[in-house]
Amino acid sequence: MKVNKFLMLGIAGLAFAACSNEEDFGTSDQVLEGYGAVSIRIAAPAVTKNVVDGATGSEVIVKPTGNVTIKLEATEGSNEINLTPAQWEKGQVVTFWNVMEPKKVTVTMNGGQNTYAEIVDEEGTTPAVAVEAAALQSAPESIPAYGETTDFTLTGETGSPTGGDHEVGAPAGNTVYQKYKATVTMKIPVARLEVSGIQHIFAEAGEEDNHVEEDCAYETLSIAGVYLDNVYANGTGVSYVEGTGFTCATGTPTNYKFGGTPDTGTGIDAVLKDAITENTNFLTADMMWPSNGQVYAYNFFGADGIDNLPKFKIYFNESVSKDEDHPLPAPRYAMVTKYTRQGADGPEDITKFEPGHIYRITGVKLLDENILGDEGGNTKYGVEVTVVEAKWTVETISADWAN
Repeated sequence: MKVNKFLMLGIAGLAFAACSNEEDFGTSDQVLEGYGAVSIRIAAPAVTKNVVDGATGSEVIVKPTGNVTIKLEATEGSNEINLTPAQWEKGQVVTFWNVMEPKKVTVTMNGGQNTYAEIVDEEGTTPAVAVEAAALQSAPESIPAYGETTDFTLTGETGSPTGGDHEVGAPAGNTVYQKYKATVTMKIPVARLEVSGIQHIFAEAGEEDNHVEEDCAYETLSIAGVYLDNVYANGTGVSYVEGTGFTCATGTPTNYKFGGTPDTGTGIDAVLKDAITENTNFLTADMMWPSNGQVYAYNFFGADGIDNLPKFKIYFNESVSKDEDHPLPAPRYAMVTKYTRQGADGPEDITKFEPGHIYRITGVKLLDENILGDEGGNTKYGVEVTVVEAKWTVETISADWAN
């Protein structure tokens, strides 16, 4: 009986962190000559622009909305298998038989790809258009995911074709193949911000006896929408790095405005925004936006550096002051000026929004002094709001709102 090579590839659980239960495939760097096979174990991965139900818990499981494509590149026997969502959920073994010198394996789910950066066309002159942020506004369960590996390890195990629907390239006859193993760690190219519980309050906690509703500076204040400013318009610089994941975007974030009426904002019209057309009276007692347990949710390319972080802003299109001598004209804004998380020694600034992480801000309580006439805002001080960071592990972070 002829003994050939067999390669097993384990797809790690997809999370916004590396899976903790990956098997140790050994460290052998031996190489066999002749033909072999590539076998891929499938494991369900763990890991949005509109008002959606918020993700909960420390992980969000990503599931395929269409076929999952597994491609093998080899000196001989290059091939691909497309698994339906039902086949993906089986968690069985996918096998490429009759392969010589495997080079690389890639796994693509929900349209994921290895780069979102600008690339040069076939003539080598004009950069192709990078993937735009607006194109990646999926629910967290259906976000694009991608993984690849070029690292194959020889084992002492053997196997033979079984004729199942998870196999391709099987030769005739009862051939036994020696196995290789490898691991593909799938990653997600974007970060996600979820915001909920936006509410007007009349006093800071512990100061209720000194602040009452009559102290509010506004006679009228209407909330018209929310949006993300200072985000990367496309995926320039975003690429998959084996063993690390996706890089953050590079260049300068784009300056956006809500684009409402009155429209005196700077920048171009925001692509990641939500208009509010019902229950727009921001002074309504106990009212929160959005309602019904939903969240304002946006996916965006990762950002590194405080100046490059996205700014979540609230747009008010109608405003009347109670004091005629101190008008507070529309438009008015509220915005995050700083994000913090709870570290081992207390609050610490967040300077990077990493691809594959979900950042949740909940319970946004705004005082009059947080509502400004300046879209740019200032950083004199702000209110902290509760945020949970998930790896698409949960920890609390905070956001300072401009005064």
